[in-house]
Amino acid sequence: MERLKAAVIGMGRMGAEPSIRLEGKAPSGWLPISHVESILKIPHLDLVGFCDSDTDRLARLSKHYNVMHTYTDYIKLIDDLKPEFLSIATRTKGRTDIIKYASENGVRILYFEKPLCNSIAEAKLTLAIATENNVVVGYGVNRRYHATYRKAREILRSGELGKIEHICVEHNSTNLLWAHPHSVDIILFFTESCELEYVQGNCTFIDDYIPDNYMVIDNDPLINHAFFKFKNGITASISPTRGLNTRITCEKGILTVYSDGTWLEINDIHGTGYINKGRIIEVDTTLSATVNAFSELLEIAKGNSKIEMPVTNNEIITGLIMLNGLTLSSFKGGIKVKPEDIPEEMVVTGKMGNWYA
Repeated sequence: MERLKAAVIGMGRMGAEPSIRLEGKAPSGWLPISHVESILKIPHLDLVGFCDSDTDRLARLSKHYNVMHTYTDYIKLIDDLKPEFLSIATRTKGRTDIIKYASENGVRILYFEKPLCNSIAEAKLTLAIATENNVVVGYGVNRRYHATYRKAREILRSGELGKIEHICVEHNSTNLLWAHPHSVDIILFFTESCELEYVQGNCTFIDDYIPDNYMVIDNDPLINHAFFKFKNGITASISPTRGLNTRITCEKGILTVYSDGTWLEINDIHGTGYINKGRIIEVDTTLSATVNAFSELLEIAKGNSKIEMPVTNNEIITGLIMLNGLTLSSFKGGIKVKPEDIPEEMVVTGKMGNWYA
C-alpha cells in the first residue's frame, strides 16, 4: 500500500499532546488517543506537518515529534505540503472553512473532532462539500472504533438477546458539546437508526447564563437528563450517573459496557423479570480506538469494500439534531421536540468560561 502524506491541524489535547498523561488512568483500548501519536502508529502514513495558532505549542510539539514543517495558516500547510490524510483537532468554530479548503485541494481522507459544527445547517453544508469532492470522512466519536463497544454491537446484531428496548448512557453530569457528542453517538451506534421521533430533556445553563432566545445559545449547558424515542420503537436516555457505563436493555437480557470499555457483561432476564449474576465477555482491546479509526479510513480510501464505513453523514447530522434538540426542549420547559421542529440555523456555541468546544 502506498504511503500517504499526513498532517494535523490543531495541536491541543486531542490533536497532539502525548498520551503519557493518561497512562494508568484510561482503560485499555484508548491509548494512544491523540491524532499525532495515532498517525505515527500506522506504517502507511507519513507525518509531514503541523498547524496551530499557538507558536510556542508548535515549537514544543514539533521538537517532541521531530516534525520539521510547522504552520500557523492551514491554507499554507495544505498548499505547501499537499497532505492526502488530514486530521483536524481545532475548536468547532471555523472548522467548516478548513474542511472546505482541504476537500477542494487534494485531501483524500479527513478526520475531524467533535462536534463537527454549531448548527445543523452548517453541518449539512460541510458534509456535502466533503461528499461532492469524494473525501473519505472520519469523526472523533471514538467509542464506535473501540473493540469493546464493537463486540457489544456484534452481540446485539446476532439476535442472542432479542430486540433492543432501551439504551441508557451513564456518562456523568457533563457539558453538552464538550462531552455528549459521544453519548448521542453511542446511542446511534447501537440503535443503528437515524429515524428519530422526538427529543426531550432538561439542562442547566452554566456561569449564570440566561439565554434571550433559543436561536443562539452562547453556552455549553450541563445535561441533567435526556430522553430520545426512535421510530423503530427503541428509546434511549442519558443519565448523570457516574461510571461511564452504557446499558442496553433487550427482550432477553441486559448488555452493559462497563467503565468506558473496561469490560463487557451480559445479564440474562428470567421470566420473573429478575436478572442473573452476569456473564463476562472477554474482548481484545490491545488496539487503540483512534489507531483503528485511522487504519479503517485508509482501507476505505483504497477501495476495500469489506470495511464497513465507521460513521455516516446521516449519523453525524442526527447526533447534532439530538444535541440541539435537547437544548431547545430544555429552553421550552422540557417539552417533547420533533426533529423537524428544531431550526437548522439554531446555534449552540459550547462556551464554557473563556473557552469554546
